[in-house]
Amino acid sequence: MPETPTIEAGKTLIVYFSWSGNTRAVANIIQDLTGCDIVEIEVEEPYSSVYNEVTARARQELDNDIRPALVTRIENIDEYDTLIVGTPIWSSRLAPPVKSFLAKYNLTGKKIAPFCTHGGSGIAQSVNNIRSVCPNSEILQSLAISSSQAENSRSNVERWLRSIDLAE
Repeated sequence: MPETPTIEAGKTLIVYFSWSGNTRAVANIIQDLTGCDIVEIEVEEPYSSVYNEVTARARQELDNDIRPALVTRIENIDEYDTLIVGTPIWSSRLAPPVKSFLAKYNLTGKKIAPFCTHGGSGIAQSVNNIRSVCPNSEILQSLAISSSQAENSRSNVERWLRSIDLAE
């Protein structure tokens, strides 16, 4: 008997921003487990590869609610019922490119499943940040993965996906 996919094609989208590659690693695990469409958020003005420069820019963007312009555009966002949204945690908050992405679309009535990678802060304020930008979306249980565990997080990701009914 052939396996029945647990997720309808075209209904769930994984969208994420990754600076160091940790959030990308987790997003790719999610994509591997679900088969969902996946899109990486890209900014018009790329972040420096120098850590101190990135943290200085991030601090300015976060403290002044600056939402960087994005290259990423999803023309068919209405086709998706659920967005799995990935972000690194920067200064205990959602990375500005993710906030830019969420603010760009009308996500009323959509489910948002947040996941993050972090250096010790856990989910921090990121879920509240998402709620403030998407007040009319249903925010599902979140997943926080330590950056040092991103590559080896498959079992945690599987448990999380089952808990939010996106995998068996």
